[in-house]
Amino acid sequence: MKHFMGILIFVAVIFCPAAILGQPTVSVRWGVNMTTLGMQGTNQYPSNGHTSIKVGAGVNLPVQGRFGLQFYGDYVEKGAYYFSLDEFMVTIDYIEFSGMANVCLVSSRRRPSLFVIAGPTVAVKVRSTGEDRLARRGWIDSFAFKTLDVGVAGGIGTQVAFKAMTLKAELLYNRSIRAINETADLGNMINHAVSLSLGFGFPI
Repeated sequence: MKHFMGILIFVAVIFCPAAILGQPTVSVRWGVNMTTLGMQGTNQYPSNGHTSIKVGAGVNLPVQGRFGLQFYGDYVEKGAYYFSLDEFMVTIDYIEFSGMANVCLVSSRRRPSLFVIAGPTVAVKVRSTGEDRLARRGWIDSFAFKTLDVGVAGGIGTQVAFKAMTLKAELLYNRSIRAINETADLGNMINHAVSLSLGFGFPI
């Protein structure tokens, strides 16, 4: 994976004469978030993914040439649907902050641009459901999720510039880099999410 990202950046440096973003913009976006909960440990309960809506806003900043930065705050719902002995839904709502670098792969002059993006994320838990069901399934007194979820995200995007605004679409994969549960009796749980979002940007 490291070698693949290195090749992408090398291609961007050689073949992209223009920046991804010509000027700073403020953006709003919304999309679909497809999530699941991975479990590292002995208790591998069968589960299916959970689909929800993702909405947010942020700022896109050009840095130099083909490189740029973007900072977003999104409201996202993550979780999974558990089945087998009984059926229940586990959901965790977060306000998720991300700071990502983007690198141009295809110039945006007179056509849609193509870029790769990657960076860290920090999510603050707003509310959660299903902890009591997880506790009963694991035969423990209580179960709780942490307030913060720290992760990394990466993916690809495309952008089309118009006279008064830009239209941008992104496909991202997001993964926790540490356990999201306070209670370790059931093993370490981590968030996995794939999101597809569409956004509008306006120059500032």
